[in-house]
Amino acid sequence: MNIFFMEVLLAFLYFSFFSLLAWRNFKLALTFFIVLLPAYLIRLQIGQLPSTALELSFGSIFFVWLIKHSRADLKKIWQMSKNHKVFFVCFDLFFLASVISIFVSDMPIPSLGEWRAYFLEPMVFFLILLGRKEEIKSASLVLALALSTISISLYAVAQKFTGWGIATPQFADEASRRVTAFFTSPNAVGLYLAPVIILTIPLFALVNKKTKYLLLVIDFFCFWALVFTKSQGAFVGLGAGILVFLFFSGYKKIAVAVAVLAIIFVLAIPSMRQAVLFKDTANQNRLRLWGYTQTFLNKSPQNFVFGTGIRQFFRKVQKPYYDKKVMERLIYPHNFFLNFWTEAGLAGMAAMTAMVGWLFYLAGKVRKINKWHGAGLAGGLTVLIVHGLVDVPYFKNDLAFLFWIIAALFFVSYENIRQSQAERA
Repeated sequence: MNIFFMEVLLAFLYFSFFSLLAWRNFKLALTFFIVLLPAYLIRLQIGQLPSTALELSFGSIFFVWLIKHSRADLKKIWQMSKNHKVFFVCFDLFFLASVISIFVSDMPIPSLGEWRAYFLEPMVFFLILLGRKEEIKSASLVLALALSTISISLYAVAQKFTGWGIATPQFADEASRRVTAFFTSPNAVGLYLAPVIILTIPLFALVNKKTKYLLLVIDFFCFWALVFTKSQGAFVGLGAGILVFLFFSGYKKIAVAVAVLAIIFVLAIPSMRQAVLFKDTANQNRLRLWGYTQTFLNKSPQNFVFGTGIRQFFRKVQKPYYDKKVMERLIYPHNFFLNFWTEAGLAGMAAMTAMVGWLFYLAGKVRKINKWHGAGLAGGLTVLIVHGLVDVPYFKNDLAFLFWIIAALFFVSYENIRQSQAERA
């Protein structure tokens, strides 16, 4: 039995199993899918088509949803789009900009694969979650996200003491070790774990005693995994998220006091002060990347409007300046707004910015009814955006899905609360 046949057989069996699960219990399949987000690292080749376990899982869910639930759910999604016109106009614009970016790229076939993983599938999954909002409540979504961190955080903590699986020598050295879990970068761990920590805080008031203990254990390991990454961006993001959570929870004086103490603490420690003032090596490299990006965008109206096209940053922006002694090869400019500008053009970046603004608006709406829940939503999104100012919080298979799951959480929370109010009236 050759390898090709084995891979096709395994893919078929896995797809069939997940499809059966989705058909019998769609909510459980959605939960398993979220828990298995790191499964994008399990790669396989079906003929000439590269795929991952995550994509097969998504394909199963979409296949079952299309047959069993789409007719009813599309009506709900359409009604929701009329209630949130600004967001969904931007959603459509963002999707259109992403499609155009496939052809802005000089390599449309590879870009098509990236587009499928970073735009098409996560955005469709977002719509599926909205359609199933009565079936999978906001608490269930947050719990699924919390469960998805277990494999990442436990492996990261184990790496700290063993060095297992840290492929990059600069991160593996015992004296200065930075954990990476399943990924290639410590920052990838922080980008995933930090927002989820904040999102779990309001959940403690909604779940039973056993689940509370489970969440405490999950957050404990997530926190120490973050510590062992030594990711300054993750901790600045987490700190900003905590401040926003405290502020919107009604503890404004405490939030201001914590912010002042944090500023004093950062300025008092030379390494932290250097990082915040962008005087350390890592942030000097980011400034270079942003400068290269600005030069590219200003070079022509076409560049300014359409960006580089999907996954073309190194070839079109960094390559003319590339020196491996100064900076490694990078595929994004490491800034939330510039990432989207280069990948999806000016329209894509503007649409994403507007959608994020609408999510904060929804968090404010939720806060008026449930201040803890609204504060948690605002805090979790703040972590993602603040860390994203110096990193890439979207353009990775798991992180793209994470973003749209968090976005769905805002809508599901708002709609669930509004429905509860209507039922009580």
